[in-house]
Amino acid sequence: MLSNTWHPPPPGWIKINVDAALKCNNMAGVGGVVRDEKGRFLLAFGAYFVHWDISQLKLMAIFFLKDIVKDWMFDYQGLMIEGDNSNIIKALQIEWKKRKNKDIIDGRLAFLNDFKQVLFSLCSRNCNKLADICANLGVYNSFNWVDLWDKDNPPSFLSCMKEECDALRLL
Repeated sequence: MLSNTWHPPPPGWIKINVDAALKCNNMAGVGGVVRDEKGRFLLAFGAYFVHWDISQLKLMAIFFLKDIVKDWMFDYQGLMIEGDNSNIIKALQIEWKKRKNKDIIDGRLAFLNDFKQVLFSLCSRNCNKLADICANLGVYNSFNWVDLWDKDNPPSFLSCMKEECDALRLL
């Protein structure tokens, strides 16, 4: 059974929650949030796309990570990528396991080879609220936030982040 609140990654790891949003006019966005073991904000992103398939968009959100990965992320013990689509997460888990067996891996995931460890994790929609906010904002404007207190960060994002941290007593 999936949890109803966001949980931090293991000590020494970072977690990236990803999501996608699709509007009826095919305007779409992908987005995500990077946090550490203490729930501290490290980065948030959103990007605009035109598409028609929400499952493909959720997969594109993971492929898009190659565009936001920073050198400092490789210093962590591992990377947990979390999303709320069970079919996508399961497929990625299988694909990643093939990589360990030296089978062919989707080239769009090759950027993950530079991490010490990678884990794909399924979460409930309630645990993915911040990524959902980023994906919906990405529908209208691409962004990359590295400062939580930037004036461009919407109050809904900050409020949701505070709510999640308060629930885990992280702040």
